[in-house]
Amino acid sequence: MDNRVLLAIALSFGVLILFQYLYFKYFAPPPLKQENITQSANQIPPKEATTLPSLPKGSPSEKFWEIKTPFIQAKLTNLGVRFTEFKLLSYFQGLKNQKPIELVSAPKEAFPLEIYTMNNPQLAVTNYEGPTFEKLELSSKERKELSFVGAVSDLKMEKKLIFKGNSYYLDLEVALNNLSNQTIKDRLIIRGVFTPFSNGSSYVFRGPFYYTNHLEEVKLKDTLSEYIGSLKYLGYMDVYFLVALIPKEDGNFRATFRKISEDIDEFIFWSDEFTLNPNEKKTFNFKIYLGPKKTEDLKKEYPLLTKSLYFGIFDFVAKPLLYLLKFFNQFTHNYGWAIVIITFLIRILFYPLNHMSFKSMKKMQELQPVFQKLREKYKEDPQTFQRELMNLYKTHKINPFSGCLPILIQIPVFIAFYKVLLMAIELRHASFILWINDLSAPERLYLGFLNIPWLGGIPVLTILMGISMFIQQKLTPTSMDPTQEKLMLILPIFFTVLFINFPSGLVLYWFVNNILSIIQQLITFKFFKKT
Repeated sequence: MDNRVLLAIALSFGVLILFQYLYFKYFAPPPLKQENITQSANQIPPKEATTLPSLPKGSPSEKFWEIKTPFIQAKLTNLGVRFTEFKLLSYFQGLKNQKPIELVSAPKEAFPLEIYTMNNPQLAVTNYEGPTFEKLELSSKERKELSFVGAVSDLKMEKKLIFKGNSYYLDLEVALNNLSNQTIKDRLIIRGVFTPFSNGSSYVFRGPFYYTNHLEEVKLKDTLSEYIGSLKYLGYMDVYFLVALIPKEDGNFRATFRKISEDIDEFIFWSDEFTLNPNEKKTFNFKIYLGPKKTEDLKKEYPLLTKSLYFGIFDFVAKPLLYLLKFFNQFTHNYGWAIVIITFLIRILFYPLNHMSFKSMKKMQELQPVFQKLREKYKEDPQTFQRELMNLYKTHKINPFSGCLPILIQIPVFIAFYKVLLMAIELRHASFILWINDLSAPERLYLGFLNIPWLGGIPVLTILMGISMFIQQKLTPTSMDPTQEKLMLILPIFFTVLFINFPSGLVLYWFVNNILSIIQQLITFKFFKKT
C-alpha cells in the first residue's frame, strides 16, 4: 500500500469519523418525503401527550411471572403486563462482568412495553389477571401462550404473549372489548423507553429506528420526531442488540420518537383510529423481537428484520464480508484467524491493481530528475510545463492516473470491512491469541507493575501496526521531494494514535494488511528489477 493509498485511507477514515460525529451532534434527522408527514410535532393533540399514571414500586397488589428459555430469562409484572427483566442468557455485560445483557435498560423511566389506548392511558399500569403459576421454563422445542385480562372503565384489554424456546421472537395479541353502551373511537398505543444495552463503538448508531421501504435511523435532538404512513417495524437499537415491534397488519400507522435525556430515548407506535360499538371486539397482532443483531436470529421468523443490521453506504459490500467472516470461522473456530484469511483474500483480489499502481510509481520515481528539470526550466510558464509533462508521460507510456484508480476501487472495501469489524456481534468477546481476548475492544497487554496513564496496558498490536506502516512507507517508491517524504512519515504516527482505542479486530486487519503489502512490494520490486 503506497503513500497515496495511506493518505487516501487516512482521509477516508478521518472524513467518516468526523462526518458521523458532526452529524450525530449538530444535525436534525432527515425527514422522509413530505407527503408522509401529515402533522408537525407541535400539533399533537393534548390527549395524545397524556402522561401515564404511575404506581409505586412494591405495590401490595403486584405479582410477577418468571419465564425462562434457553435464550432468555424474563419477568413480567401484573401491573400492565410489562417486563421488569429481560435477560439474554448467551450474552454478557463484559468478560469480567458475567451478568447477562439486560434489555430493560431504563426501568426508572418505563418498563417495556407499555400498551394502552389514547383515551385510557391507565391500561398501561392497571392490574391484570393472568396465569396461576409463577414460574415457567421452556425447552428449545416448547412454546407457551400466556393470557392476561385487565379493564379500565368500560374498556377491557386482553393480552396474549407466546414465548418460544428456540427464538428471541414473541407473538403479541391485543384484544379490546367495549363493555359500555356507547360507541367509542380510540387508538392503540405501544410505548418503549430504552438506553443502550451494552458498550460499543461511539461511531455506530444507537437509538430509535423504523422501517418503511428502507431503514430510517432516528437521530434525535431535543424535539419530537414523527412519521405517518406505512410501517413494517420500529424499535430501538444499540451497536449489538435491538428491540423491535412488528405489526402483522398493514395500516396508516404513526410513530413518534422523543429524547427523554442524554442517553434515554422513547418510541411510540400509534395504530389507526378505530371505532368500537357496544360489546364489539377488535384485535391487533404483533411480533416482538428482543435480542442480538445477528442475522441468523433476526431472519428466523421475519426476514425483513435483517435490514436493521445496516453497515452504512457500503452495506452491499459489508454483508458478503460478514458472511465470509462467519464462513471461515466454521473452520478456524477463531474469528481472529478468519480476519487474517479475509485480509489475505482481499490482498489477492487487489494484487493486479496494486501491482499496476506500484509499477506506475516506480516509473514516476525514475523520471523524478526529469520532472525537476522541466519544473525549473518552465517555472515561469506553467502551461508549457504541463504540455511538456504530458509529452513525457506519452513518451514513456505512463498514465499518471494509473496509481490512483486502484486506490479508489479499494476504498469501499476497506470502509465496508471497517464497519463490519466495528459492528459484528460475532466479534463481541471473541478472543484471538495471547493477550487479545476481545476482538470488539481495544487490545492491551497488562503487566502487573506497569500502568500507563489513559491506556492502562500496552497496546502491543497497535504499536506493531504503526511499525509495519513505517517499514511499508520506507519501501514504497515515491516521486515526492525529500521534504514531502519526511512529512509523510507522520502518517504511521497518526494511524497509531487513531487506532489505539479501535477494536483489536480492526487493528489486526490493518496490521496483517500492512505485512502482506510489504511482502507484495518486495516481490514486485524484485520483478521490476528483472525487467
